[in-house]
Amino acid sequence: MSLINQILRDLDKRRGPVNGTHIAALQGLGLVNINRPKWYDHLSFTSWGVAGLLAIVAGYPASIWWNSRTVSESAITPKASAEATEPEQNAQRDTASTQHNFNAAPLATITKSPKSMEKPLDKPVALQTPAETVSKQVSILTPQQKAGRLFARAQQALSRYQRQEGENLLRQTLDEYSRHVSARSQLAALQINMQQEDKAERLLAEGLVTDPHQLALARPYAQLLSARGELVPALEALDRAIAQRQADAETLALRAAILYRIGRHAESASDYQQALQVQPNQALWWTGLAVALEQSHRSTQALEAYQHAAKLPLGKPVDDYVKQRIQVLRDAEFHH
Repeated sequence: MSLINQILRDLDKRRGPVNGTHIAALQGLGLVNINRPKWYDHLSFTSWGVAGLLAIVAGYPASIWWNSRTVSESAITPKASAEATEPEQNAQRDTASTQHNFNAAPLATITKSPKSMEKPLDKPVALQTPAETVSKQVSILTPQQKAGRLFARAQQALSRYQRQEGENLLRQTLDEYSRHVSARSQLAALQINMQQEDKAERLLAEGLVTDPHQLALARPYAQLLSARGELVPALEALDRAIAQRQADAETLALRAAILYRIGRHAESASDYQQALQVQPNQALWWTGLAVALEQSHRSTQALEAYQHAAKLPLGKPVDDYVKQRIQVLRDAEFHH
């Protein structure tokens, strides 16, 4: 049974049977599904063998480039050696020519010979030493850098709606660097989209073992736990994540919903109020605040929260519920 339905049963012990209006209204408690990417296909997971094949195919062009580069560099040395000996050979030919034609054209021969000897020196050939060859080799990427490149490729695949390829690349990203938070949270979202909540929960839990302060992992993890009634572990996961940083509005709204379900209504209202200070136009959060205040016997403040919610765009079921509660609380105040 979902957490929302259980909350509704608690609320409606005094109000009558659970109905669709109440269910829609109590979505304002923040217990909504994780935003899931929309896909045109729902194919099954590919095997690790496909991921390995992709890695081999990706590395093949690089190996061809490296081999061709090695051959081209090794060809430099013989050519350089031939060019280096050319001045000496030219000098010998020029000397023989000078001795043969000295009497006929001494000035021309003397002038031409030094120039022919100097010409190769105008453009000296730099011989490549072993140390220079090593320095030109491609630098080795760190695991984090490799993961960054794989993650970028995953984003490109997902943007083209190539879900399988995107998933494989996200897994390869985590294989290279397990602390890549974006890859882990995105892969978990894809698994949830495929109704593989157990795999997503394990994936998120593994990331939180390494870094329990990552809200990007703790929030969906807490939502999964809450959906199956594990409220205390869900709250603990959120509290660990926000222990060393300020919680954002979405995290506060989720925490408020969990606190409400546990029965800590006053704390739930407090978290909703903090979240609404950051994002005051969240009609569903105003609804959640109103419900929490009403359960804390703060009817006047609950009425004000319902009235705030009524001023914002709401779907018809939620709007009907809010108007109903406003009327009930107004009548209660009038009779008192």
